[in-house]
Amino acid sequence: MPVYVLYGGRLIEKRYRPAPPQHAASDLPAPAIQSFETYPSPINDLPISSSRQREKDLNNSGSYDPRDTPAEFRRAKDGRRKQQQRSAAEPS
Repeated sequence: MPVYVLYGGRLIEKRYRPAPPQHAASDLPAPAIQSFETYPSPINDLPISSSRQREKDLNNSGSYDPRDTPAEFRRAKDGRRKQQQRSAAEPS
């Protein structure tokens, strides 16, 4: 049995009622804010206070953060490590 609601001065079926409009808190453009705690660089002890400084520091040192690698790469690496452990455990 259909249910009717009063919307905009008209009776319409409830399932056809439009969703309420979603409005931002402000019409002004605002940047996305990320919290980044400052930490000393492991390479030269300079303070790292942004993602850009972190990337630059990692790039200059020739290193990388394993958490930044794609999930497929991590799974493949884990698979290779397990295969090496199995082959090392087999008697010759």
